[in-house]
Amino acid sequence: MIQLKAVTLLEDVRLIVLLAKEIWYEHYTAIIGVKQVQYMLATLQSEEAILNDLKQGKKYTLVESNRLIIGYVSYELTANQLFLSKLYLKKSERGKGTGRFILTQLIECAKKNKKEGIVLTVNKNNQASIAAYKAFGFVLIKEQLADIGEGYVMDDYVFYYSL
Repeated sequence: MIQLKAVTLLEDVRLIVLLAKEIWYEHYTAIIGVKQVQYMLATLQSEEAILNDLKQGKKYTLVESNRLIIGYVSYELTANQLFLSKLYLKKSERGKGTGRFILTQLIECAKKNKKEGIVLTVNKNNQASIAAYKAFGFVLIKEQLADIGEGYVMDDYVFYYSL
């Protein structure tokens, strides 16, 4: 059974940092290279960065299955939508319906908070995730290139799910 647990403790944040390292090196090295993975982990998925996100009102949630932590999610409620910032699962857990379960929970959260839809960004070369989002019903609305410093960019598609 899948459970989502809101991150409230420093030890939860430290667990996310460890999960991020495991998941990002395994999944993103082939997509963006090891140097950009290292940079993004240091700047976007460090303990300090996550604590700062939490202070700004962003939500982090641990994903648990059979008492094991298998991933994490981060999102933010904006004026009209829920922005899904992060949805990362361990490789062993992908393709089992966990992502679909999480997206369904996020839809309920967006509806409860009277949002019009869910928006997310995904790397243009992340084919497996793109296929999963499309299969769920997300539609491509634009391309986005964001400079993240040190000569690195996030070359993404922006997807939207209308409620």
